[in-house]
Amino acid sequence: MLQVMETRTARVQGATLLQVAPRAADQLLEARLLVASGRIPVLAAMDDYEDEPIPAEWCAVRKQHGYHDSVGRWIPVDSMEIAAYGVDYPLAIARMLVAFDRAGSPRPQLLIDGLAWDFGTIGLAGAKAPVPVWFARRLGDPAVLAKVEGLFERRPPEEIRVVLTSTPGDRVPAPTHKRNLIVSVADVVGVPGKLAISPQILGARVFPGEVQRRFPIDHSEDCGVVWLRGEAIRFTGDKQRRLLQLLFDAYWSKSPVCRVAVVLEEAGFGSQVNSLKKAFGRRDDWRRFIKFDDGNCWIEP
Repeated sequence: MLQVMETRTARVQGATLLQVAPRAADQLLEARLLVASGRIPVLAAMDDYEDEPIPAEWCAVRKQHGYHDSVGRWIPVDSMEIAAYGVDYPLAIARMLVAFDRAGSPRPQLLIDGLAWDFGTIGLAGAKAPVPVWFARRLGDPAVLAKVEGLFERRPPEEIRVVLTSTPGDRVPAPTHKRNLIVSVADVVGVPGKLAISPQILGARVFPGEVQRRFPIDHSEDCGVVWLRGEAIRFTGDKQRRLLQLLFDAYWSKSPVCRVAVVLEEAGFGSQVNSLKKAFGRRDDWRRFIKFDDGNCWIEP
């Protein structure tokens, strides 16, 4: 669903949905998180082993959609395949915030047509007052980000505002207005593959200083924040966080040494990423607590 939100039109064709994620499609449609909103009457016709886009037409005689293949045969098309499905944003955000005490209008306030909404406030441990929550999509698009930043300028929060987004964590930009904390939904869900955001994980992102931490090193539940002797080091990439989780699991189990190749593979990096340096990119702050030698790596604060 988050991937659908990140598309330009925020809609997906039924055929594409069933091909890419059939199991998720059934769940999203049954829960009505994705609802039919028109048609996208173009299909990839498999004819003589060629994948060719072709329009689906309505046949009044047969009372069905379909197309003629290269030899003139009528190929029927199920109406669901060409249906366009869009996200029910009020329901989706309600599912995301189900674990929070939320206040505000039952219907979200539209901030930018089709791009950003105000979902009222939520109670958050460590906050002196309810925390405002917005939701925005496609923040990796500079044009969209500029519009949202304009809202930040015109409507600054009194303390802090959480801006949830469908944009993946490694593409979330740092806001120029520091009292707005942009958080990828995928980074703070309690259970992978589910929508409900964990109050503990989100609270650690918003108020990392309130967390009781082990010394000299500790980390948030999702390894999005590592505390090294009291200093917070943030990691937004999902694969980087998974890599850190693997290393910290080994560290806390008192068997800290891992094979570099193994943890890179388990974290989901491709074959071209064959070193920790490539995994962490241009940043080098990870070297302050991760050591490596002879194909091994380990946490050493």
